[in-house]
Amino acid sequence: MGAASPVAGINPAVLDTGSGPVRVMCAMSVPRLGWQDHMFCWPRGLIPYGISPVRLEGAFWGQCLERVLTEMVELDTDPKAPPLWLLTLDYDTIFEADAVPKMLTYATASDYDIVAALQMKRRAEEPLFTMASSEGERLNEAPRDHFVYHNVVKANTCHFGFTMIRAAALKRMPHPWFLGKPDKDGQWGPERVDDDIHFWQVAEKAGVKCGVCTRVCIGHAEVWFKWPDKNMKGLLQHPGDFWEAGGKAPETAWQ
Repeated sequence: MGAASPVAGINPAVLDTGSGPVRVMCAMSVPRLGWQDHMFCWPRGLIPYGISPVRLEGAFWGQCLERVLTEMVELDTDPKAPPLWLLTLDYDTIFEADAVPKMLTYATASDYDIVAALQMKRRAEEPLFTMASSEGERLNEAPRDHFVYHNVVKANTCHFGFTMIRAAALKRMPHPWFLGKPDKDGQWGPERVDDDIHFWQVAEKAGVKCGVCTRVCIGHAEVWFKWPDKNMKGLLQHPGDFWEAGGKAPETAWQ
């Protein structure tokens, strides 16, 4: 017996933008357990606009997300209907109640096919996207004015935490969209290609234009351990640092 369609019975929401009406659907790949902050965040950001998120639960993030997105694209068969945009959410995404209309305003007014919100990496002081120079080399930094004066900036790789995708663009991309690949030695070291990075590589080869919206930022849920320091003040430690230190508190914690 085949698995039931996760998209069956879910109709796209129709929203008006400055560029005309669009249809919107929301796709999620989720594990069995999730963040309560996110669970109480998405209803206030989606329900008022008539958007019902479609989730597929499983251990393989890329496979689940591709299955949901593929079915949404395959159901987009009416050429007379308003353009379909697909919003992807991660289960650890935190966003404000007006993020959807703000994102659509800038995405639909641009010539970008995929537009991601501005989000920070976990455990690092850098945003979750990459840019390249005109020579194709990765940029480590860019002038602040570049992000101030542009609503959407071009990016080579982004994320799927809160990302708007034109369904028409996905139709130009060959499958698989998500595929993890080991390094040249067949191992999963730093030179591996993760599922999501493969997506951006396929998009670039298909001529799909990707960018980051500098007017919409989202939160990234992350756990921290809080210890008392030597002055009985709060001292934060990332879980990764705790385990890499052999399961020890920071050196400046109360002794």
